[in-house]
Amino acid sequence: MLALIVGLVFLNLYLVYSFLVPTSPPLPAPSIPLPVPPLPTEPIESPQYGVPKSRKPKAQRKFQSSLVDDYLTLKTSIMKDKDLANLLENCLPNTLDTTIEWYNLNTKIPHTFLITGDIPAMWIRDSTNQILPYLTLMQMDASLQKLVLGVIQTQADYLYYDPYANAFLRPWYASSTLDEQDGPLEGRTSDQVIPRYDSQYIWESKYELDSLGHFLLLANEYMTVTGDTDHVLGTSAWLQSMQRVLQVIQDQMKGTWEQEEAHPMARLNKTIPYPFKVMPDRLDTTGPPNPVSLSQGYRFQRYTDRPTETLGADGLGGIAQRCGLVRSAFRPSDDATTLPYLIPANALMSSQLKRLAQLIRTSIQGSKITPPLAKYKAILQDMALAAQSLGDTIHEAIYEHAVVDHPVYGEIFAYEVDCYGSHMLMDDANTPSLLSLPLLGFIDRADPMYQRTRRFLLSRGNPWYFQGKSAQGIGSPHTGHGMIWPMSLLVQIQTSVDEDEIRIALDTLKRLAAKSTNGFMVESFHQDDFKLFTRPWFSWANGLFGVTIADLEVRYPALL
Repeated sequence: MLALIVGLVFLNLYLVYSFLVPTSPPLPAPSIPLPVPPLPTEPIESPQYGVPKSRKPKAQRKFQSSLVDDYLTLKTSIMKDKDLANLLENCLPNTLDTTIEWYNLNTKIPHTFLITGDIPAMWIRDSTNQILPYLTLMQMDASLQKLVLGVIQTQADYLYYDPYANAFLRPWYASSTLDEQDGPLEGRTSDQVIPRYDSQYIWESKYELDSLGHFLLLANEYMTVTGDTDHVLGTSAWLQSMQRVLQVIQDQMKGTWEQEEAHPMARLNKTIPYPFKVMPDRLDTTGPPNPVSLSQGYRFQRYTDRPTETLGADGLGGIAQRCGLVRSAFRPSDDATTLPYLIPANALMSSQLKRLAQLIRTSIQGSKITPPLAKYKAILQDMALAAQSLGDTIHEAIYEHAVVDHPVYGEIFAYEVDCYGSHMLMDDANTPSLLSLPLLGFIDRADPMYQRTRRFLLSRGNPWYFQGKSAQGIGSPHTGHGMIWPMSLLVQIQTSVDEDEIRIALDTLKRLAAKSTNGFMVESFHQDDFKLFTRPWFSWANGLFGVTIADLEVRYPALL
């Protein structure tokens, strides 16, 4: 029985590249020759550094899946590279082992609350990436599938309440495991934000377009892998949330001054409000909160000595004019954008909107439509039209406004633009990034435009690409000079067709895990010294390592 299960798991993992790393439709053959991945027949011997086994003991794991355990047992036993095997055993189950804080799977609509790691809050973006590695495995584990569906439904509840927020506290319907003497957790109350939120529910409210894109991504992947559209498109909670997400997208396609003219602040000497604090008479509230008003758009101000932690122009952020793109106040690093149109986030949103439109059309056409979807057929038809139109508009605007003629690399994608003519050429390790564009389903890995962009990103022309004594790779303004992110190396591996490039990146991660991080991925590490690193408990990066190994299992099995 175990052999049968594991065999099916391997079949599913073989397909993981299609599901978890979607690509755009086939493109015309490129006009320049591009490298073709070799097909090695002999396993390649790699240096071993002694990566430790550091997975939590079974009794301490927050959620257990025997299928995940069986997969790890067999997979690691046949991997030739024992450092990579130990890393896989540590990293792949890290989300299940350590971050599942609460779940209820015994209801028609399950719910799951998971934290990002060392911060006791659930980010929309992080939670999507944390749970994605289990999508193919869940098809043979009903509890795991409900856990994933629970993340989708909890995300929907959060974003229905406030689609501008990026990180949330334990949902109102979740039982608390906190000691009574500690009281409830509370989000930031010193930020001044429109729309005004309740700090009982929200950790912080940094509007990041990619958060909304990741909400769509998880739902789309779940429906693609399982064929279960009823528990997403057929639920009122998800549909109501999606309608508010579409409203935010349409509002943030307006130029910056359009919002100021519609809802003036500066010239009327108005003040952005502080969040509501947790009040004693609301501590026992279990019913859903009333959703925040979206009528005045979004503003954010924080008293800070870091300019990337607040927004200028009375909380509006960078100035941009309407051009078909969607503004994003903050990047996936939680740093403020310099120019409001963040291209990787727009690419993610465009791809996922179009995927959603196709999934809806496929689900409601013909006579085989299920009763839950038939109930909402009119709403779904309108949603598919809106999603397709917005996705197409954004896609066209990226190619119209975000392609820059670089003097060395030729036509490449910019990281941010304002549609007044300004652009920023760089990349940030956090995904979505320009480096990750093929993984977002926006462009093919072999596309000449992407290849030129990639060569620029992995050069000193990118101000956040670092080369040191110990490693080289892309970092982030979030962690400063010389700090390389394992996440960027994992994305580099998944987008590479150069076996030597992949081997060098894997070697860097193995040395890091063996010498400094106790067998796990971290947020970032110093280019000259592995012992200098940030956030040792960073579940998102651990999950991405598992997805990367699955990708290599398909494309370069000899490296494992």
